[in-house]
Amino acid sequence: MSRFFDFFLRGLFFRCPVCARGKIFAGVFKLHEECPVCHFKFEREEGYFSSSMAINLVLSELIVTAVVLPLAANTRIPIIDTLLWCAPLPFVLPLLFYRHSRSMWMSMDHYMNPPRSIPRPPTALPESPEKR
Repeated sequence: MSRFFDFFLRGLFFRCPVCARGKIFAGVFKLHEECPVCHFKFEREEGYFSSSMAINLVLSELIVTAVVLPLAANTRIPIIDTLLWCAPLPFVLPLLFYRHSRSMWMSMDHYMNPPRSIPRPPTALPESPEKR
């Protein structure tokens, strides 16, 4: 269970799922291509983050539904107020959850399907043929 908790914390704090030291994001929406510390490439394959987008969408829509349905069912609250308060939610929540969904997806994926080998960059560049 502690291994799961370690991966959960790495995802929660936007840390590399491999080394737990490198930051995943370079900016608000800019993802590093690889870990600045261990040089692990974050996007394993093309379309790797499709599941994180699905998680983001489902979570956002569940929250919107949980907020809108009780407000819409309450007849004392005018429908225009409900619309004004709830209409921005489907647009704002996915933006708020963007970083968390990517980070948590990588952590969950590494917990359930750890990479077999982690490619490392060369420690030194090979000598050029002209110097030999």
